[in-house]
Amino acid sequence: MKVSAILWDYDGTLVDSTRKNMEVTIDVLRRFHKGKDFPIPEILTSVEKYLEANYRYKNWRELYKNCYQLSEEQVNEAGKLWSPCQLANETLADLYPGLDNTIKAFAYISQGICSQNASANIHKSLDAFGLASYFTAIIGYEEVSNLQQKPDPAGFLKCIEQMGLDIEKTALIYIGDHQEDVVFAKNAEHALREAGQEVSVISIAVGYSGSSPETWHIKPDYIANSAEEINRIIHMIQGEAQV
Repeated sequence: MKVSAILWDYDGTLVDSTRKNMEVTIDVLRRFHKGKDFPIPEILTSVEKYLEANYRYKNWRELYKNCYQLSEEQVNEAGKLWSPCQLANETLADLYPGLDNTIKAFAYISQGICSQNASANIHKSLDAFGLASYFTAIIGYEEVSNLQQKPDPAGFLKCIEQMGLDIEKTALIYIGDHQEDVVFAKNAEHALREAGQEVSVISIAVGYSGSSPETWHIKPDYIANSAEEINRIIHMIQGEAQV
């Protein structure tokens, strides 16, 4: 088998968007408190508390329900507000050290992004980093329905479809920072095999953003704590895939 694609998560994997996402979240929540005093939730008072809560819940919808006490209807509305609030926020998330070199080093492999962030915001960041041309597909929050957000494999499958790849008898790599990214990769592999594709989806979990993959109940195939380790793991997977 050959590696036919590398798919990335965005927040916490490619970029450290913690502070920006905290600012945007506060802006979104203010929309539900018009004309009232807005008590900032405890988890938005420090980066450490925000990250702890982010990794505690499966996805942003659970986070908004449990930590911000929004109803299901309000969560749906918050999802619609996220993209315009993101684009209005001028803070540029920081690309994690060394990842620009990693992305460029594997330019001969098709690369894509599957994220719950807004695709327009991702495009904007990649343009600022000079990396937009290295990604052939970007699937954000708006590209899949509310019920098909991660870890549902719909975003992964749509990304592969947009990339226009022949993935039969190949390996796909998915890189993320959350336990649900591992579930996402496993669900995608199952869906592809159910559709008759002879394919493997290999998960790499990154720990440099504050997550602790070694403690997860659902284990990734590999753990990387730096861009250099991602490089080494991908080269190793390529060697194994070609045996």
